[in-house]
Amino acid sequence: MNEKNAYFENKLTHILQALTKVEVSQFNKYVVSPFFNENEWVTKLFDFYLPYLKADNPITESKESIWSSIYPSKAYNDTKFRRLNSDLLKLLEGYLSYKEYAVKEIDSQLNLIKTVQKRGLEKLQKSSFKQAEQTQKKNPHKNGAYYLNEYLLQIEYSQYAHSQFQRNEQINLGQIADNLDYFYISEKLKYYCELINSKGVFEIDYEMLFSNEILEHLKKHPYSEIPAISIYHKIFLSLTEPEKIEHYRDLCNLLTIHSDKFPLEEARMMYGFAQNYCIKKINNGDQNYVVELFELYKIVLEKKVIFINKTLSPWDYKNIVTVGIRIKEFEWTEKFIHHYKSILPKDFRENAHTFNLSKLYFSKKEFGKVISLLQSVEYQDIFYMLDSKATLLKSFYELKEFETLSRLLDSFKILLTRKKVISEQYRVNYLNLVKHTQKLIDFSHGKEKKLIQLKEEIKADSNVADLGWLKEKVMEIEKL
Repeated sequence: MNEKNAYFENKLTHILQALTKVEVSQFNKYVVSPFFNENEWVTKLFDFYLPYLKADNPITESKESIWSSIYPSKAYNDTKFRRLNSDLLKLLEGYLSYKEYAVKEIDSQLNLIKTVQKRGLEKLQKSSFKQAEQTQKKNPHKNGAYYLNEYLLQIEYSQYAHSQFQRNEQINLGQIADNLDYFYISEKLKYYCELINSKGVFEIDYEMLFSNEILEHLKKHPYSEIPAISIYHKIFLSLTEPEKIEHYRDLCNLLTIHSDKFPLEEARMMYGFAQNYCIKKINNGDQNYVVELFELYKIVLEKKVIFINKTLSPWDYKNIVTVGIRIKEFEWTEKFIHHYKSILPKDFRENAHTFNLSKLYFSKKEFGKVISLLQSVEYQDIFYMLDSKATLLKSFYELKEFETLSRLLDSFKILLTRKKVISEQYRVNYLNLVKHTQKLIDFSHGKEKKLIQLKEEIKADSNVADLGWLKEKVMEIEKL
């Protein structure tokens, strides 16, 4: 296909096709509303895209074809076509911005209060404040944003109360200052925790202003009645004093009591700090925290904190399965694999389900089931592909199907050598797995007499996939 007739795709079509069907319908109303759009050609352009969006199909038309459907009697004009798409994109950005604004009721109410104040609309002043106060009371979340909105609302009310009509109104200036402090301290702590956490991954040289002063202040004033402060303070302490287990315990207790007082994405991040604490402990050799991590995963599943837009990440899905297998919670893990398959992203669903089920069957030593699952599956994702090949070859070895295994090793070696998208580290690791597995086969056939040499080779080779399994197989041979 030449460039002139290539399918059309740009930022606009990319965002349009990310909309849900409900959002497509809403945006259609937005486009045809003369309040937002008076350009009929923009409307016609969206009318062209609409059937594709309703059917959830890719837009398989060239620019010229789209142009001719809008301007059938005019020659293609690339500049004008781009401008038309740009105008529709601006409308789409406006719709997305409005949609987000409309969800945050308190924001629109605060803006209404400001407008009413500026225009001197006395009859609307009390009712607009009352509506905003009711919204704040109904808000289940008590995160930093809640205290900021309280502060902004009280500032507006103080200006209203000090007007010529309300000079006798009593204003609690201390409460206004307190809400600003609650917002400032909680947000400072949150970003300080993220900064400390990031330093373990990225080279960051930044000292946050007033961090020492805030931490000194918190030693005398722990703000236990303000979860937005107390939780982030415990996260900070667990990051900076990981040897003191009580910080982690206190954090878990606070999350159990207060996590529902935060938006899901913030609660997910808070639990993420607790999970990372466990992972670091496990990596440092404390295997007791595998059970701790498993229990945290069960909690975030029960609270639905782990989900993003009602879907479960395939990587969280895999991590939960891995931890469940590690502590031999086989029955729970199998139920989890099947139960949560339906809320995995559609593009990952079948592969993630098959892959994780095969890992479970392997751990249960049901090697025949592993082979049945994996023999006919070809993964596009490199991680799934390599790990499933390794699981398959280990299953053939466990069943002593050495002839079939030898053929798989040959084909796996060719794949590792030829497939360019495989990183060099992965390539080396899996090629070494192939090499050592072949030596295990040779030893089983009596061709390899130097078991000590094989053991030393495996021990010395840190760049190898499934190193633990190889060592285990050598130990089994030693016992014969």
